Amino acid sequence: MMKTDSTTTLLREWKRLSDAESTAITLRDWDELNRLLDEKSRLQGLLDDYEAEDYNAEGRALVSELINRTTLNQARLETEMTVVQGQIQDTDRAASNIRKVDQAYGAKPADNYWQTYS
Repeated sequence: MMKTDSTTTLLREWKRLSDAESTAITLRDWDELNRLLDEKSRLQGLLDDYEAEDYNAEGRALVSELINRTTLNQARLETEMTVVQGQIQDTDRAASNIRKVDQAYGAKPADNYWQTYS
């Protein structure tokens, strides 16, 4: 197999992983996203062994497409992270409000089942 065939095959796999990454972000499947990122990291190590001249026209086109796709996935992930961070803050505020209500009514922290989770 020629080097250009190898690089194109690796880049096609990277594209498949990037598509799956997009789906994982949409589904908020963080475990799957981490697995995919690990696989892409492994591929990156393999691609690092090649020089620029080892890429044919299809490979160079795939690289360009992957750069765009990666940028889009990164933006989508940042948006999802902002949403999740907001949910965490809302949960923290709710837990704080429950503690304040408990204190106002004289409940001891050990008396409240939910206190064990905060």
